[in-house]
Amino acid sequence: MPYKKKLLLLGSAASVLAIIYILTFVFDPSRRNARNERFTWLPAASREEADRIEIFHHEEKFEIVFKYGSWVALMGQQEIPAREGRIDDLFRLLGTRGAFPRRGSNSASHGDLGLDGAIRLVIRGGGGLPLLDLFVGNDDPSGMSVFLRKNGENEFRSGDKLIGTYIKGEFNSWLNLRLFEEISVAQVQRVLVSFRDFYGTKDEPTPFPYEGYTVSRSGENWVIAGSTVEKGRTDNWIQTILETQGDNILLVPRENRDEINDLFSIIANIRLELGNGTALDLQVEKSKYDDTYVAYVSGKPYMYLLSRWITTGLLQNRDFFL
Repeated sequence: MPYKKKLLLLGSAASVLAIIYILTFVFDPSRRNARNERFTWLPAASREEADRIEIFHHEEKFEIVFKYGSWVALMGQQEIPAREGRIDDLFRLLGTRGAFPRRGSNSASHGDLGLDGAIRLVIRGGGGLPLLDLFVGNDDPSGMSVFLRKNGENEFRSGDKLIGTYIKGEFNSWLNLRLFEEISVAQVQRVLVSFRDFYGTKDEPTPFPYEGYTVSRSGENWVIAGSTVEKGRTDNWIQTILETQGDNILLVPRENRDEINDLFSIIANIRLELGNGTALDLQVEKSKYDDTYVAYVSGKPYMYLLSRWITTGLLQNRDFFL
């Protein structure tokens, strides 16, 4: 056989083998299954359009909207600042291409898997069109993943359990429950504390009411009535006030304010005076009938529910600083 003919046959055989090799990758079932498991629920482009989140728990609906550059939760007629970090985490979970394997497409199994729409997440954007309409079901048998299905589709998948944790959680987990915005201890120049009908929050009340006092900045130190007090302890206490978070929001319609005032009594007032001349006021009240504590914050038309231990940390007698 002439040399050129041999070379041509060998080249043709090599090309055929290369094509076969490539086709084995393209049509290999295990590789196709692996590609099918890699999935994203919310493409990056849709994420940029998102301006409304709706979460449904059976008959209850909770909404978060993007307004004026930030996310706020709608509660009654009030707009409550939302936890932007939590929203970012949710979008990252939904927008990252990850392992969401197909688990089936039999509509008869939707109810057993909790994919009947009782727990539902809708993300809207643009003209209110749904960018994602997702049913969140039960945890899978491993307990590590949750079943997920798009509204209108029979196919369902499973994936990161955190998605289920976020959507099934209490609505107040989406609220920014910080009493004050980002303020540093260095901005505070003076703290005025007054007590009314307050005997302490420990199990055994003190024999005499707490006495009011004023903590003032003096150079690098803090003073009460001209006496220098322990700086580290005072800084930590002010930091505690600035970083305090409520347990929930208590919305009180204007027409019911008098009824609320009959249920609670004022036990303390704290005023933080800042270096820029502004002041922040915190009023703490206690239920007349149980161990429920609430707080009013200047400039906010709603009350924060406070736990007993948080209240204990906020309300310190002057002896605490000595």
